[in-house]
Amino acid sequence: MNTRAHLPPGQEAESALPAALDEWRAAIGVAHVRTDPALLEQLGTATYPTDQRVAAAICPGDRQQVRACLRIATRHKVPLYPVSTGKNWGYGSASPVVDGCVVMPLSRMNRILDYDEEFAYVTVEPGVTQLQLHNYLIDRGARLFAGFTGSTPGASLIGNVLERGLGSGPYNDRFSHVCGFEVILATGEVLHTGFTRYPGAVTGELHRWGLGPWLDGIFTQSNLGVVTRMTLWLKPMPGYVARFAFTLDESSSGLDTTLDALRQLSLSGVLGSGFLFFNDLRILTTQQRYPWAEAGGRVPLPDDLRRELRHRWGLGAWNGRATIHAVDARHGAELRRIVTESLGPHVDRLTFGEDDQPSQGNASSPSILDWCAPSESQLLMAYWRIRDTEKADAETDAQAGSQAGAGAGAGAERSCHSVPIDLDRDGCGLIWSCPVLPLNGRHVRIAVDTVERVTRSHGFEANIGLHAAGERTAVATVILAYDRSVEGEDDRAMACYDALEQQFSDLGYPPYRMSTRAMRSSLHANDDVSAVLRRLKNALDPAGILAPGRYVL
Repeated sequence: MNTRAHLPPGQEAESALPAALDEWRAAIGVAHVRTDPALLEQLGTATYPTDQRVAAAICPGDRQQVRACLRIATRHKVPLYPVSTGKNWGYGSASPVVDGCVVMPLSRMNRILDYDEEFAYVTVEPGVTQLQLHNYLIDRGARLFAGFTGSTPGASLIGNVLERGLGSGPYNDRFSHVCGFEVILATGEVLHTGFTRYPGAVTGELHRWGLGPWLDGIFTQSNLGVVTRMTLWLKPMPGYVARFAFTLDESSSGLDTTLDALRQLSLSGVLGSGFLFFNDLRILTTQQRYPWAEAGGRVPLPDDLRRELRHRWGLGAWNGRATIHAVDARHGAELRRIVTESLGPHVDRLTFGEDDQPSQGNASSPSILDWCAPSESQLLMAYWRIRDTEKADAETDAQAGSQAGAGAGAGAERSCHSVPIDLDRDGCGLIWSCPVLPLNGRHVRIAVDTVERVTRSHGFEANIGLHAAGERTAVATVILAYDRSVEGEDDRAMACYDALEQQFSDLGYPPYRMSTRAMRSSLHANDDVSAVLRRLKNALDPAGILAPGRYVL
């Protein structure tokens, strides 16, 4: 992986900024053009070290304002970095890739534009959050659910899809279940993808492809346009839902055959909602603080203490979870039989929800299912446990959110916690390394061994999860979590992260998405895609103003 230098906007952009700011104020209102230092510092702060200076913030409120903002930026050659709600924690938050950009949060564009119960879809703007859609469905008594992610309730739905993020439920590959993009180019031109571009077409929200070349994909993980609306397909509530969990008590035994069984269950469609497979450290971080006293201040955890913590929380060395979705109870019973016969012989424990019992020998020990996320039906009815009396507080706080990107997310998070969670503000160190692996034991074991070796050598825990990314691959989500207030921790974490990324690249495991730090490097490739993408960039963004450096374009 070759390190690239900063890509500064140059003196021309800096000298043109005052005139651009004046035009933006006229186009979208003085209140929505911000240059106050505290806000600019906030937008340039992520959960890992960033040194990119944010020149200003502009917050358009509708499509026409976005068009005006882009045309002004193109005319003055001022680089613009669009974000949805800016909650891209662990990958760069709202911080641009390069220095001197004007950040353009789209959180004011938070309308749900269309909803259809019969065909199970919703059309949203980029400021619509996970919590907002959840409450919208609840208020209508919908028997539909969306593939939410484990991120903050204030995260943008469109923002996550454009990163090709993974969610829960049968539509866990979220990008595969969206259509009908509205995209505004840097020139101000407006594109509608699929059949939505044809006036009067009644299948624009129902069919992905349209006619001719399919453009939706080039606007994901790119800087070729600004997506201002999108249709997301929802899933009807199944007649039967059952969660189950499974463990391996020792990481050295059973991993290969367990993953082979999971792959076969995925290929056969039994695990249509995917699965999660976490090592013990991933789950321990969700259950308690780091046991500094018991560990004697040591990192990583001593092996004997790690085993004791597993026993204390009823965990295995590896812990999986998945959900059966069936038409009815009889269908569900058959799927359960298949899971039991296929997976049961290869794991140490296989537990279905109705069998949830305390671990043997310790009545106070939590059940293996305690750490499992709720089923999708429970998720819809009690997502983040926010309803009724708290809802009014959330709405009040949402209205008081910052103009520059807090939006509905601020109130949503406040209703969950006495103090709103903000990983950037609170100095939480977090960065993700997420290689894509073939779904079999050999490759997973190579990746796990690599993570354990590299993290241990840098003094970090090997916090690993495996997320089904289809029937044949899994994304290994490796978390480096640390305290940014400790002197030297930033440098140590980034050295570890860079080493992990290099190792995965050398092994042939590219990431499924990139942090802004990784975007300042380039992966080796042996074709001409980069040259073709550069020509596309020059055609769609001739002034090169849109999110320079994003995904190395």
